[in-house]
Amino acid sequence: MMSLPLQAARPIDQIVAVVDDDVILRSELNRALRGSPRPAGVSKKQHEEQVLEKLISNKALQLSVVKSGVKVTEAEIDEAVALIAAQNKITVAFLKEVLQRQGQDYGALRKSISEQLLMRNFQRKMLSNLVQVTDSEIDDYLALYGSAGKSSTVTQIHSRHILLRTGETRSNKAAQKELQEFRSRIIAGESFADIARAFSDDTASALNGGDLGWLSPGVATPQFQAVMDRTAVNAVSQPFQSPFGWHILKVLGRRNHQGADTSARDAAREKIQQRKIEENVALLTRRIRQQAYVEILLDPAE
Repeated sequence: MMSLPLQAARPIDQIVAVVDDDVILRSELNRALRGSPRPAGVSKKQHEEQVLEKLISNKALQLSVVKSGVKVTEAEIDEAVALIAAQNKITVAFLKEVLQRQGQDYGALRKSISEQLLMRNFQRKMLSNLVQVTDSEIDDYLALYGSAGKSSTVTQIHSRHILLRTGETRSNKAAQKELQEFRSRIIAGESFADIARAFSDDTASALNGGDLGWLSPGVATPQFQAVMDRTAVNAVSQPFQSPFGWHILKVLGRRNHQGADTSARDAAREKIQQRKIEENVALLTRRIRQQAYVEILLDPAE
């Protein structure tokens, strides 16, 4: 009896979609279909297309996370594990014992936490312009939900800035040179606000001429805060670097502000920021999917 060729006996896994420089296989789609019951009134073909579209969006998102260079540190994972243990009122050592008794791997838990933190860090990086939290929002939150902290007086600084991001199209040296030119034009009499609107990569503040409003200590990055602190009112700083890129800033004023203690405000800021992130995650995912190169290779006859 003649034996079948190897490829006939073992069908090659079909590619059903190309996403940027990666692919989605028929086996992946089949697994996803098994885990996604078909809704009433939806044909088998429509259901398959819907599930594939979700796989494409997830693949595009995963590839964007990798390309972004966002990382998760062991310290972040340790902190998250400690929080899980504390919420269950046990030690980390006992948490490991519980997992072992249940036949679960502690390393797998850390990997799962790492993946969640990686996505959180990516979302925060990509949505940084959309998740800025103002002092007035914190004041409203504390007024609504209350604060356990005592009031204190802090020095707030009102400033404008121009941000230039660096990367493949702009080096650190080029960003510094551009900002020096902007600074010279501003000192010569041009409007800081007009230049910010035209050139700043911080699109959220650029619409308002780079205006950041009144900032309390600890809101800005340490690098940005340090430059604000040492810049006189109405003066324009030299170019400086932060994790977001290169900046120049102009201090518009300083004032004393009475508010809740720092810890209460920090907790409120974190909750408001997380809410804003969650509200914009779907928008971010759609934007990444639209920007990805996608080729669907499903057989129309299937």
